[in-house]
Amino acid sequence: MVKVIKSAVKCYKKKTKKTVGGKRKIYEYNQYLVPLKRSDKFECSEEVFIIPQRQIEELVGEDISMAEEYLKNLGVKDSNIKAYERELAELEWKHNELSKSYKELVSKHTKTNKKLRLEDERLKSLEEDKKKLMNKLEEVSGAYKTLKTNYELESEKNKVLEDELNIQKDKDIWTSLKSRLGSKKDGEGE
Repeated sequence: MVKVIKSAVKCYKKKTKKTVGGKRKIYEYNQYLVPLKRSDKFECSEEVFIIPQRQIEELVGEDISMAEEYLKNLGVKDSNIKAYERELAELEWKHNELSKSYKELVSKHTKTNKKLRLEDERLKSLEEDKKKLMNKLEEVSGAYKTLKTNYELESEKNKVLEDELNIQKDKDIWTSLKSRLGSKKDGEGE
């Protein structure tokens, strides 16, 4: 439980005499005293906090009875702060874990991108090779068609020549047969 005690600060001037370098000097300074009642029941050497009334009024307003409630809330806030600190530590741990997994994912992403670039370059190279091969295929196909056309023409020429030769052979055979037959017929009749 928080205890708020109201007391007035008493101020005294205290003088001390000191000899410094063979001369006597008098020093004067303020001494402060906060009187307490026996009913306040403090233990010897117990530490206390003293807050001026003007600061309490800034915190809780002019009603000083609210100070006890305010200080109790501070105690609750203190336990809340500890809970928040635990939660913050837990969140920092989670953050560290997520940072590690993020770094791993970034590393994997970088490796995958590198592989993708290499595969993309390989694909472009293969496409260029394909274009070259297609051009060569077109050239060879064109040469094949030309050769096929020339072959067909030559084949037709050969056929025509062969047919002409066969016709001529046939004519030669018929003419030779006719001439043989005709000469026998001519000779028989005489």
